[in-house]
Amino acid sequence: MSAEEATILAPFRARAEAGELVESSEIAKAYQSAVDHPISTGRIYFVLHRLGWRKVMPRSKRPKKASEEEIAASKKFTPQSKT
Repeated sequence: MSAEEATILAPFRARAEAGELVESSEIAKAYQSAVDHPISTGRIYFVLHRLGWRKVMPRSKRPKKASEEEIAASKKFTPQSKT
């Protein structure tokens, strides 16, 4: 890692280590302002991959999950046994 890349990514690394989400678009803006010319997003991903960064996203909620009311109602339901 070059010294320039280290200074550009230092605040983002600190935020990531603190558990915050860091978006590649934020890193791209900082990188472009440091080099004073446009950089493709592919180049940003290449730099992040080279430095060992990886894409980690929080798991989203399951969209088809039953509501809390439906879950509570199903727990109260006991089928009658056939004798």
